[in-house]
Amino acid sequence: MRLKLKSHAKINLILEVLWRRQDGFHQIKTVLQELELHDTLFLEDVPGRKLELICDDPFLPVGEGNLAYRAARLMQSRYAPGRGVKIELKKRIPIAAGLGGGSSNAAAVLKGLNRLWDLSLSDDDLRALGARLGSDVPFFISGGTALATGRGEIIQPLPPFPWTKVLLVAVYGAKLSAAEVYSFLDLDKIPAVAATEQFILLLEKGNKFGKDYYNELLPLIQNHLEPSVFCLHRGTASLKENLQRKGLTAIVSGSGPTLFVPSRNDLFLHKLEKELSGKGYRAILTETVKKRYNRD
Repeated sequence: MRLKLKSHAKINLILEVLWRRQDGFHQIKTVLQELELHDTLFLEDVPGRKLELICDDPFLPVGEGNLAYRAARLMQSRYAPGRGVKIELKKRIPIAAGLGGGSSNAAAVLKGLNRLWDLSLSDDDLRALGARLGSDVPFFISGGTALATGRGEIIQPLPPFPWTKVLLVAVYGAKLSAAEVYSFLDLDKIPAVAATEQFILLLEKGNKFGKDYYNELLPLIQNHLEPSVFCLHRGTASLKENLQRKGLTAIVSGSGPTLFVPSRNDLFLHKLEKELSGKGYRAILTETVKKRYNRD
């Protein structure tokens, strides 16, 4: 049997950092949004206990340094010690870009092996496994729009963010790890007022009354990690300034360095994508994924 799976990217519509925890992680509150941009994975049963990962990106590790491989190892050791799998990964989500590509790949492997090996694990079971691999992995079990708390592993589904096109932009070759970005974070300089609760209230109000609060939501988008990202990569700060001069909302996603630009002007974003690509930036045009909201 061979499965084909999509592994979607994400952006952080809001990322609020609360405090540094005793375990070394930071307590956060973030609204995550799934994007149409995705990697593709193929999972195929193989005889014996062999685990194999191949990838079309030569710069990506294919052993224990890869979250997708570790996800397969975790599923095998916990639930299917006699099974093996070959994983083929075709990358489109940029690496170390704040878009959750590795975590998404890991979640896709967890969901895929649950089907391939007939394990009948619930989504809650898969989220618990995902939390052992990385903070963003549990979100990708269900995707859509969600609030993540704790270190990012506690997931609460939210009403969908209104549909919008999203332009992802970054300086070519720029990569940042979450660890280095958080190490530059100055908690004393974080804004005292955060918009997370207001943002969620608008999503819930829109869901209740069938109204689109897109224009009210856009000004609330923010990321407390932006100053750290800009300290580490001045080119990202300059790129944001250039986009803001065009009157655009441009926010770092996660730990960066990718900026996302939401807009419902499809033609304008297509032109901007070509313009920025021509200037040597990495630019990818995608859109938000809307999933059915189930409060329970």
